[in-house]
Amino acid sequence: MQNAPKHLTAWAPESDTAWETHITATLRHYSVPPATPSPDRFRSLGLVFFNPSLRTRTSMEVAAARLGAHTSTIVPGSGVWGMEWRDNQVMDQDAAEHIQEAIGVLSRYYDAIGVRLFASGTDYAEDRDDARMKRILEAATVPIINLESAFYHPCQALADAATLHTHFGGKVKGRKFVLSWAWHPKALPMAVPNSALLMATRLGMDVTVARPEGFDLDPDLMKTARSYAARHGRQVKECDDLHAATAGADVIYAKSWGGRLRYADPDAELVLRNQYQSWRISTTHLGKASFMHCLPVRRGVVVDDDVLDSPQAIHLLQAEFRLYAQMAILERVWNLAK
Repeated sequence: MQNAPKHLTAWAPESDTAWETHITATLRHYSVPPATPSPDRFRSLGLVFFNPSLRTRTSMEVAAARLGAHTSTIVPGSGVWGMEWRDNQVMDQDAAEHIQEAIGVLSRYYDAIGVRLFASGTDYAEDRDDARMKRILEAATVPIINLESAFYHPCQALADAATLHTHFGGKVKGRKFVLSWAWHPKALPMAVPNSALLMATRLGMDVTVARPEGFDLDPDLMKTARSYAARHGRQVKECDDLHAATAGADVIYAKSWGGRLRYADPDAELVLRNQYQSWRISTTHLGKASFMHCLPVRRGVVVDDDVLDSPQAIHLLQAEFRLYAQMAILERVWNLAK
């Protein structure tokens, strides 16, 4: 019987030792020039993007090349058949291929598959359970790498952790990390803020989630974050006053996300969200803090130009670390699959 594939969907199921090992591996790739690729180490990697990507797609392609792997990038809806996700369907509409066959075939072509699949924004229970990503895991016979799902973005989280280690010279524990909601014209998914929150608390930082009423994160996820913080004698606070929340911060990580009201009443969520267009990071909030953002970022909407163009902005270092994090993740997947 074939061994079960060693997927990477989130860091929460991994031990602290494994998490720290992968941060160390990311930092190693950052500090050591890449060796000549070894073709027998990595063979083939399929990247399936159901949603747009710049950093995740390119960093994964370059990371695979540096490690000697061949990659193909597949974008359903652009030169690839439309997908059906539901079981027991008479497929007589636009979808020409079932996800069961699509992933089943790709599993026979590639040694690992990366998948980006955003939240639906219409069914909270399904998104909370990462149901579509789980459907892919069920169909796959090779490791799946989560390139951002409905609820998690492990690639971004690993890069963020390594960025903080480098920026603060390894002295991260006990620093004040503010995860700040920001206004956005669209109700964006929660995967990045979820992952950033868990990342910071697992590093032993004191975390404040700054957000207006109605934009709280999932209560179970908050419970997990608080348990991580408690291991280090730290706390997770929530604050609906942006100026108060950012006072004394060492790091301000801005990220937009939609309120859970969008699932019940999208129009009401839009009205509520638009009340907070002033929630934007400016130099009045920055103080001595370093500024982080996962990118892409809307200048003048999420953050002022003066912040992004200041020496305190480390968002480009964050983006650079995506490459080294992807290399560490690919090594993990390959070594576990041996």
